[in-house]
Amino acid sequence: MFDGVGEMLIAYSDLFLVRCPRCSSCARIFTPNNAKGKDEPRYLGHESKRLLCVKCGYTKEIYPKRKWDNLWAFRLELFDEKQGVDWYFGLPLYLQTQCCGHKLWFFNYEHLFDIENYIKESLRPSGLYYLSAKSRLPKWIKLSKNRYEVLRAIKKLKLL
Repeated sequence: MFDGVGEMLIAYSDLFLVRCPRCSSCARIFTPNNAKGKDEPRYLGHESKRLLCVKCGYTKEIYPKRKWDNLWAFRLELFDEKQGVDWYFGLPLYLQTQCCGHKLWFFNYEHLFDIENYIKESLRPSGLYYLSAKSRLPKWIKLSKNRYEVLRAIKKLKLL
């Protein structure tokens, strides 16, 4: 299952599940014409991002702007230090809860399942790629004394 490289956090950013700003239900932020439907990841580059709530119909699209260094950027920078919000609209993530005195959050269910499987491992692999999502987890999530609480919180999030 683990090849020593692992997925970087940005690999999960093709689809964000967030709280709809209008009705607070689960909305999606995705790259139009992709949304996990094509082999090519769309989390990098100059593609627009769309916010869509199927419950209330709220829709908003955001387009990157070219910066002085010829790179593309959105209003919020990738890898913003604010945890628990998406990188494009700054909305709170739908899959988040308090756990062990900290905020536990996931971009989408794929992210949640991958981290859950990692937490369940009694013998975790060493030598993970230093930028992989698993190697960058906060220490409190990886501690064996918190395993039960973290898995219980993940189980609660899976019911959303």
